[in-house]
Amino acid sequence: MKQFFYITFGGLAAIGVGIGIAYGGYMGWKVLKPHIAVSTVASISNKTGSKTNDGTSISGLARTVRFSADEEEDIINAAAQALPAGADSAITAGAYVVRNISGSNNAAQYNSDKLLPMASLTKLITAVIAGRLLDPDQRITINNQTMATYGNTAAFRVGETFRVADMYYPLLMVSSNDAAEALAQAYGRKKFIQAMNDFTQSIGAYRTYVDDPSGLSANNVSTANDLVTILSWIRENNPNILAITGLKSKTVRDHTWTNPTHFLSWSNYLGGKNGYTTEANRTGVGLFSVGKTKAVYAVVVLGSDSRDKDVIKLLEKVGK
Repeated sequence: MKQFFYITFGGLAAIGVGIGIAYGGYMGWKVLKPHIAVSTVASISNKTGSKTNDGTSISGLARTVRFSADEEEDIINAAAQALPAGADSAITAGAYVVRNISGSNNAAQYNSDKLLPMASLTKLITAVIAGRLLDPDQRITINNQTMATYGNTAAFRVGETFRVADMYYPLLMVSSNDAAEALAQAYGRKKFIQAMNDFTQSIGAYRTYVDDPSGLSANNVSTANDLVTILSWIRENNPNILAITGLKSKTVRDHTWTNPTHFLSWSNYLGGKNGYTTEANRTGVGLFSVGKTKAVYAVVVLGSDSRDKDVIKLLEKVGK
C-alpha cells in the first residue's frame, strides 16, 4: 500500500511540473511572439520586396539592377576601382579591344590582331548564315547526329521538331552546340561552314576562320579586331541577333531557355555573346552605350581568366 502511495503521488507531481513548464513556455511565447514576427516579416520583406536601398529590385532570390545612364557609368567606375590596382596588369585577357564603333576609334587595345580561339563567339556567325540560307519557317528535327554533339544546354530530345526561327533562342541565349549543328545540318554542314568563312571574308574579317558551327573546335579562330568588325556588321545589318542575345528567357512549347549573361541587368548593355572552351579560355563580345552621348562601344576579350571583371575594367577606360 505504501509503495502504491509513492507511485501515485509521485506521478501526479511529475505531471504537475510538466504542466507548469508548458504554461510558462506559453506565456513567454505570448510576450516574445510580436517581436519575433516583426523581425521575420522584415527579413522576408527584404528578400522579396520590390525595392531596396542600393538601387536594385529583388524578385524572389533574383536581384535585378536598374540604373540611369549616369548611375551606370558611376557603377562601372566604382566596380573598376574596386578591382586590384595595377592598370592593365589587372586585365587577364590575352587580347582585347574597346572601340567606339560610332567613331571607329579604340579606347584601349592589346594584342588586337593576335589570332586566338574564339569558342562560342562562333555562334554569332552561325546565326547570320542560318538567316541567309534557311527559311525561318523550315522545320528541323532533332536527330541522333545532332545530339551526338558535346553538351545539351538546350535540353533537346531526339525526335523533337522546331522551326528555324525558334532555334536562334537556344543558339544565342544558352549557347546550344546542338542548335548550331542542327542549323548547319539542315542546309548541309560542309556548305554551311563554307558560307560562314565566305561571309567573314566578305565583310573584312580576314583573319577569322571557322571549322565548325558551334565553336567547340580550337581551329575556330579570330582576332579582337575581326570580332569588332563582325559585331558591328551584325548591329547594322541584322540587329535581331543582338536583340535575342539581350533576352532574359524564352519559352517555346515545353522548353524555357534562360540567358546566363551577367550584364543583362544593365540597361546600357546592347547585346553580345560569351564563350568558353579549354583551349580558348573565356571569350566575350558585347556592345554598351556609354555616357550622356550614348556612344556605342564594342568590348572584345579573348583568352580571359575573368571575363566579366576584364570587361568592367575595360569599360572604365572609356573616355580616358
